[in-house]
Amino acid sequence: MENFLSEFKEKLKVPRNLAIFTGVMGLILGLILAWGVFPVKWKDASAEHLRADERVVYLRNAINSYTMTGRVQEAQLAWASLGSNAVKTLEDLNQSPGFLYTEQIERFAQAVDTSAPAPITPPEDNNAVIKDDGTVIGLRPNDETAEPDGKRSSLLWLGIVLLVLLLVGAGLVWWFFFRDKDAELPFKLKKRTEEKPSPTFGGLRPAATPIKREPVQKPVKVEEESEKPEEEKPSLPNLASLFGLSDRAKSSEAPAEPLPAAKPVAQFMTTYMLGDDMYDESFTFDAPNGEFLGECGVSSSDTIGVGEPKKVSAFDIWLFDKNDIQTVTKVVMSKHAFNDAATRQRLEIRGEPIMADDGKQFLLETATLRLEAKLVSFQYGDLPLPDDSYFQRATMELAIYRK
Repeated sequence: MENFLSEFKEKLKVPRNLAIFTGVMGLILGLILAWGVFPVKWKDASAEHLRADERVVYLRNAINSYTMTGRVQEAQLAWASLGSNAVKTLEDLNQSPGFLYTEQIERFAQAVDTSAPAPITPPEDNNAVIKDDGTVIGLRPNDETAEPDGKRSSLLWLGIVLLVLLLVGAGLVWWFFFRDKDAELPFKLKKRTEEKPSPTFGGLRPAATPIKREPVQKPVKVEEESEKPEEEKPSLPNLASLFGLSDRAKSSEAPAEPLPAAKPVAQFMTTYMLGDDMYDESFTFDAPNGEFLGECGVSSSDTIGVGEPKKVSAFDIWLFDKNDIQTVTKVVMSKHAFNDAATRQRLEIRGEPIMADDGKQFLLETATLRLEAKLVSFQYGDLPLPDDSYFQRATMELAIYRK
């Protein structure tokens, strides 16, 4: 997970990727705020902006109020608030009059001076109250209509829109970050590969082998020794004068022990197994005081054959030094790939080729760092491909030293 986050941060340093990521996140957050946190609220809206079924309810109540009070002016105001939807609402009301009678609808239509069609099926009498002048008023509970089923939840639509945006965002991330094979390599290694610098070759050296350092003989000292009396041995340097010891004390001491090997700054172990098609291990290491020194890692660099899983035939082992402008790389190749001239020539551009062998040790050096790599163990696969052509399993050890 840490490798993914570090690689993702490196990708965001590219202005194009940062702009795309910022746009997608801004759109998602904007929709969440606009729909969920601060939704649009209507205030002091007229009946014209109501839903169709709500306009019918509004007009039904207005007609019932006019029947009870007989106030023509209030009926006209209620009719005017429906605006351009007034006639359509009255037609819908005729289809579903509810507790109203035909006479009530007709008297309201005359009061507001409109000519809407009368109800298709006049409602039957349901023990309604009749005034002395013949006006029919009252409710008819048995004729009440059910609420329409067309209500949709805004939260459902919000969830659908956010899901679509997340899918689009994931598709954009894959398209720009992971569709190319080079995206599997660390950012610095990919940059080095694109620039195609000349490979840097380092000498072979056993990993973590004690180093015996001989005293450095300066030319000035040699001239001084030539002028000294013959009592000193001409075949040996005057080590006593260099280390502050007398000749007698020096002769009585045991031979000097070899200098101990330097303690590595960091040491890592990584294992590849067949089926890990996205194999790419990278490690960051710091100085004891917390200062960032660099990175190193191992990643698959070449395959053989077709189909899944990928048959890896070579690995890139790389070292990045913050004090060096170049990332040093060496390519560990299977026996078949190493002996194949075309494959070896194609991979040599990445770095010095190394043929895999149990216990193989080699060295990568930069301006201030040294990486001692060791092939602890490996095993070739047995699929119907050339012998010793791809790795079934490989374990590698990386030790970092400061120069």
